[in-house]
Amino acid sequence: MKSKEKVLVHKGMDRVKRKEFEEAIEFFDQVLEMNAENADAWNNKGVALYSMNRPEEALEAYDRALAADPENLEALRNRAFVLRAMNRFEEAIDTYEKIVYDEPEATDFRNLATVLVGMGRLEDALGALMDAANLEPSIAIEREIEALRRVIMEITIRTEFGGEFGGEFGPEDGDGIGTDRPEEG
Repeated sequence: MKSKEKVLVHKGMDRVKRKEFEEAIEFFDQVLEMNAENADAWNNKGVALYSMNRPEEALEAYDRALAADPENLEALRNRAFVLRAMNRFEEAIDTYEKIVYDEPEATDFRNLATVLVGMGRLEDALGALMDAANLEPSIAIEREIEALRRVIMEITIRTEFGGEFGGEFGPEDGDGIGTDRPEEG
């Protein structure tokens, strides 16, 4: 990336941090006029668009970032986050699986677990949390594992011994699983 492009991207990122999203987009658009293949400008434009409650446009920006740089993990993570927030779980899973295949971090597995919980795939979610714990052991992840085990056990007991399970478990239940946000970068 040329130095002028870098300066403009950083100015735009600064505006995002200040929640001046329209101004941020103006800076990113200036970069994209100079170089339509600037993945950082596209990714950060996506962050600004999502922050303005324009998720479809944010996804388009992340897709453009990934077209310019297929290895851009920030854009891939941001895309997965937005898909998850839009309850487009199948697409989110596909995206998270690409991330955890390439360069997994514990947070990626935790976010994948959130999507799987939202789809009712609790055993798979437990496996994702265990993968997270293997990468980065922490008390928080262990608590998430134990909470999910309790839920699975409760469902199993209610199923085997009668009664209906009354709770819905989804990504917005405040369970502490998967706490990412679109990232600048």
